[in-house]
Amino acid sequence: MTFLLFLIGITATIVGALPPGASNLAVIKTTINEDIKQGLKISYGAGFGEVILAFLALSFGLLIKEYFVMHTWIQIVLIIVLFIVGVYLVQTKPKKVKDPSSFSSKYVTGFLLSIVNPPVLIYWVVVFSMLHKNYNFDSMSTLPVLILFFSGVFLGKVLTLYGYGRLGHLIQNKKSNFKCFINRLIGVILIVISIIQTIKLSLF
Repeated sequence: MTFLLFLIGITATIVGALPPGASNLAVIKTTINEDIKQGLKISYGAGFGEVILAFLALSFGLLIKEYFVMHTWIQIVLIIVLFIVGVYLVQTKPKKVKDPSSFSSKYVTGFLLSIVNPPVLIYWVVVFSMLHKNYNFDSMSTLPVLILFFSGVFLGKVLTLYGYGRLGHLIQNKKSNFKCFINRLIGVILIVISIIQTIKLSLF
């Protein structure tokens, strides 16, 4: 059961981290502008940030859920930001710019990009609700079980972002029009996500 929770931690994190987000895009950009080793530094910081979010969701799940239900303006702001970033990426041509992560530690950049992500917090609240129902897993579980689960969370985040880093590595030596296609693809994905979130908010 303990090892199963470790695998669940990895799987749940990968599923939650696959949609393109700020940390994913930062890894791709850093890999393109520098190299995959620098992109991995962001992924390690983001992995730690993911663990913190998961821990908060496990400890204060009910309070967090109620807060977001009562403050719909947070969800509206996130939808608007996703839509604006998506439109920007669709319309903007790739150009050589100085990597913003070079101004500070890439570990810190990855951590901040990961932890400032309310939708992921809600995602973990839902995950832990299911785990408690099916496996009786909660904040009162034994320390070894908790450590193993959160190790799975960290590993899942790093593996996912490493995959994005490999994508950035493939793009690195390609033509600029291919980079433009990737930018537009990510932009379209973000716009679609914002539309889906708007529909969900209007229905519920």
